[in-house]
Amino acid sequence: MTRRKTALIAGIAALLGACLSACGMSEKYSEPFRDAPRANTDNGPATVFTMPDGFGNGATKCLTGTGVRVTTLYHQDSDYGSVSTILDPACK
Repeated sequence: MTRRKTALIAGIAALLGACLSACGMSEKYSEPFRDAPRANTDNGPATVFTMPDGFGNGATKCLTGTGVRVTTLYHQDSDYGSVSTILDPACK
């Protein structure tokens, strides 16, 4: 009976460890700035939008003092997305 208990506890521990490590694989929201070195941060507001079907989400904003509009598209915490930058006369 002791072998069964030990095997059961080991199996549960392995399953729990696998679940906890899988939950931490893709953490775009909770691990900011894990990229190239940066000079400054612009935390100004952005316009956030969701497509009608809820599939694609995005945000757009003017970078302060540059005349550049940045738009990002993503889908929840998936490991894909896109970035677009344009010179926008409205961004002054």
